[in-house]
Amino acid sequence: VPEDITRAELSELVASATGGRITAEAFLAASENASAYAADYAFLESAGENSLEGFLFPKTYSLGDSPTADEVIRAMLDQFKTEYKSLDFASCEAKIKERYGVEMSDYDIVNLASIVEREGLNADQRSHVASVFYNRLAGKLDGLRYLNSDATMMYVTGGEVTADDLQSDSPYNTYKHEGLPPTPICSPSLEALKATLEPTDSDDLYFYI
Repeated sequence: VPEDITRAELSELVASATGGRITAEAFLAASENASAYAADYAFLESAGENSLEGFLFPKTYSLGDSPTADEVIRAMLDQFKTEYKSLDFASCEAKIKERYGVEMSDYDIVNLASIVEREGLNADQRSHVASVFYNRLAGKLDGLRYLNSDATMMYVTGGEVTADDLQSDSPYNTYKHEGLPPTPICSPSLEALKATLEPTDSDDLYFYI
């Protein structure tokens, strides 16, 4: 399971890896219902749109010959839980609030990390990208809180984003809607989560990749 994969892409990957024993449709349906797993994974309580998008951790998994969709999902959530526990979300969120004046929940961090994953190419770039997005969320770009990220609209289009796409009223159009999108746009790596929790200390409003 590579970094920056979406649930839709992952469903096709699971179908291929299991020889069709788990269909893409079955996996996609199972991963839409975060509430079915929230009792066992507290970090899902605030999942937007009741979706597991962003929590199916990218890693290599070995699950035997005939895993079910539920077993695949739980393996990925178990891995997310392990990585989640290795990070000090509360302390980092307090520092982000102090530095940027932006209040972030754990779910907000995962959400933003998914965008940082798609916008940067390495750890240094992602830390700077995160800093830029925090400055935008703080309203330092013309007093508005637009992220202005093509990556969020790519989640809708599934490919390149055109000028017409950026006129769309989709909630994932962060040129039209302030703040974060309704859900993460992919599964962020541990590196992207760390970059979002420990951004570069800058006042920059733009980044160049």
